[in-house]
Amino acid sequence: MSAPAYPQQVQVPGQVPPNYQQPPPPPVGNTTVVVSQPGQIVVGGQQQMSSHEPVQLTCSTCQQLVQTRVDYENGLMTWVAIGGLCLIGCNLGCCFIPLCVKQLKDARHSCPNCNSHLGTHKLMK
Repeated sequence: MSAPAYPQQVQVPGQVPPNYQQPPPPPVGNTTVVVSQPGQIVVGGQQQMSSHEPVQLTCSTCQQLVQTRVDYENGLMTWVAIGGLCLIGCNLGCCFIPLCVKQLKDARHSCPNCNSHLGTHKLMK
């Protein structure tokens, strides 16, 4: 008498085994970690952002997927533009126009839920 044949489990490509445990996420310091899903970024600490417009990311403080709130503040590029306008003769008040143009300002990204600072997009360093 032979031993009964038991069906063998076959691993199908792309299928997760039933006893698989996802490894814990790596510790997040002052680094940017890109998550495998497009459009989601996990940010830890204050980072140099790459966008002047709001971006969708996961806040490192409240762990929520949010679209950042952007506040524009005067930076080095704003003052260089003012100086450049003064040098070409726009010194009767027109040189202050860059103070009203948001594309010449630094963009400060923050979380709309917990108000934590997520990073800044600086035009000039």
